[in-house]
Amino acid sequence: MTIRWPEQVLRPQNVAFDIASRSLSAPASMSGAVQVVSSDAGIWKATFGNVLVRGRDHVLAFRGIANLLEGRLGRILVPLCRGYQPLLPAWQPLYEPVPHADDAFFSDGAGYVSQVTSVTLAGSVAARAVSANVHVAIADTLQPGQHFSIGERLYRLRTVSYTSENTAAITFRPPLREAAAIGARLEFDDPVCRMRLASDSEMDLELALRRFGAPTVSFVEDV
Repeated sequence: MTIRWPEQVLRPQNVAFDIASRSLSAPASMSGAVQVVSSDAGIWKATFGNVLVRGRDHVLAFRGIANLLEGRLGRILVPLCRGYQPLLPAWQPLYEPVPHADDAFFSDGAGYVSQVTSVTLAGSVAARAVSANVHVAIADTLQPGQHFSIGERLYRLRTVSYTSENTAAITFRPPLREAAAIGARLEFDDPVCRMRLASDSEMDLELALRRFGAPTVSFVEDV
């Protein structure tokens, strides 16, 4: 079972998502030259810094996640915020939950949610590919540095070249983890990455007055 970090309950004040390159280098030669050999794979690393723990619900949620993960054994979907994504400010209200016809929400307070952007693969793409052609039905301008996920795998746009108003050629990193079929959706609204805890002690929780905490949790991609 892959659980998801509850960003609406346990909010980090600082967030870092980066691709950790894999490289090796030999000692410098007499002339000072250094040879570096790097793999193109790279893996995602993420840090949720100063997670706000303020009371009973937060403490129990944090402990519950720790119990489910059991250190580095379990997997977790780590979400990114949608800031800097190809979204127009006017679209933000579209992410608000929608109630039933009688204006009532579900028993847990949740409502209906829908997708806003629509970007799909214009052709099938093989595993370990780093480029693709996409069909852009609904989205603001795609730009390098934006994130998308396909399934539970996260990618960052490297280059974008529009070939028409609704099609673009993109490159991305890291290489595609799994083959994707034509029509597969690039998730820009709610990108996630399947990860594990960076160490078995990441979910240790120190509480002030047994109520307040600000833990920092680090993750590495589950490859």
